[in-house]
Amino acid sequence: MRTRERILATVKGNVSLSAFDATSGERLACVPVGTAGIAKPHEIAITNDGSHAFVSLYGDKDYGLNAPDNRLAVVDLIQMKLVGHVDLGLYFGPHALMTDPDGMIWVTVDANCCVLVLDPATWEIEHTIHLGVPGHFLAPTSDGSTVYFSAKEYPFICEVDVNSKELRAKIPLPVGAQAIRVSHDDQRLYVGHLNRPLLHVIDRAARQVVETVRLTAVPGWPFVTQDGSLVLVTTYDERADQGFVDLLDASDLTRRTTVEVSGEPFHALPMQDGEHVLVALASGEIAKVHLDRAELVPGGFHAAGEMPEMLLHMSD
Repeated sequence: MRTRERILATVKGNVSLSAFDATSGERLACVPVGTAGIAKPHEIAITNDGSHAFVSLYGDKDYGLNAPDNRLAVVDLIQMKLVGHVDLGLYFGPHALMTDPDGMIWVTVDANCCVLVLDPATWEIEHTIHLGVPGHFLAPTSDGSTVYFSAKEYPFICEVDVNSKELRAKIPLPVGAQAIRVSHDDQRLYVGHLNRPLLHVIDRAARQVVETVRLTAVPGWPFVTQDGSLVLVTTYDERADQGFVDLLDASDLTRRTTVEVSGEPFHALPMQDGEHVLVALASGEIAKVHLDRAELVPGGFHAAGEMPEMLLHMSD
């Protein structure tokens, strides 16, 4: 019998980390983690034991010129309550997060152009890795041995070795990038172009762009389905205020189907059934898309606040 599929969402409108039943849409918990108008929650990392979530509080804006915060919220996922905040001191603008194979929490800090590595038990910063650019987005390989960082205004990807915690390479791009994802087989990187409807494909071994494919609109985040057959890219035409989910055949990225969604889409999350994907929209709606039919279907729900950004499965 399949257990209930629970997901987490950062919701900027009510500055919360919220939990939902992905199938019914029932809101299971809403934990305020930030401060309205001052500290918006952006991304999430879950500890390896599934007991706690670390949530980045980026600042008072969604990106760029803002009054940056310097805290991470820590939420007990068993009791669904705020435990406290990690004070990052002189490090400001925490954004992208991940948990490495040793259980350490990695967080980018835009204002300092660094990555911090924290001990989740002590909340202490154990390492600082200087990227030289704000590593706004990150994507690890499947084994967690390597992590890649992209920065919107800078034309390269930073490659960092997780074990040594050293910057290993900078992979050139034509211009700056949006979010980044590693392919299902770990052979390629998918990187969204900063301001054109394009997706770059980087060969990891060669460390160079080997293909660029056209999208419906400017990309936000790329994702890969559980079986690796599809690359999903949330895209947005700002002038028309029209959002899309582009579904690309991973074996031939030029084969694309497109689903229109209402307004700007943020994160997408393939569901455990392998047939659907949930998409967070700026309006607060969590839309549901059938992958094979490439269409919106009933079963979406509202996040109870505007601007949900990250969607992530909870551990059972």
